[in-house]
Amino acid sequence: MEELDPLDVANTDLVDDGYFAWMATWRVHSMITRSLERELKDRFGLPMSACEVLSTLGLMPAGRMRMNDLASWVFLSKSGISQLVTQLAGLGLVERQGDPDNLRITYAAITDHGRRTLRQVTPVFFGHIKEHFGRHMSDEQARAVLGVMNRVLAAGGGRTEAPSLAESVERLRESAQDD
Repeated sequence: MEELDPLDVANTDLVDDGYFAWMATWRVHSMITRSLERELKDRFGLPMSACEVLSTLGLMPAGRMRMNDLASWVFLSKSGISQLVTQLAGLGLVERQGDPDNLRITYAAITDHGRRTLRQVTPVFFGHIKEHFGRHMSDEQARAVLGVMNRVLAAGGGRTEAPSLAESVERLRESAQDD
């Protein structure tokens, strides 16, 4: 690729509608993530990543998941998930469980207190997404956005989002059983 002058990049074929769609997606993601993070911290004292851990564990049949797998599901490093689980354990929301058959495996498991907290957090999370994102598009537009994002995720080797909550839960449970 030829070297580009940063000030002249707009005059190339690199800047197109796809670029502007990405920039809008990035800005919307950042805006909603920041406001949701603030609301979750203000109302529950929890960061969004903690709520993501609780919701992921809450969907698992046994309410637990291997730490390495959990790290990849919530987009954290192994050390990041370890620190977060330690914080959540200190709050009584999760606990670490060893595997008696393989001492190298550690699970994070949601506690009863964690499930109660998850029940309080979930409507706030979904309500925030609906208010700040979903209400601005029709069902047809939402399905179109989902389709495009799933194609991009699949092309990059990522896990795609299911078109319904029931299918999402089923995919999550199936992937947990594959471990």
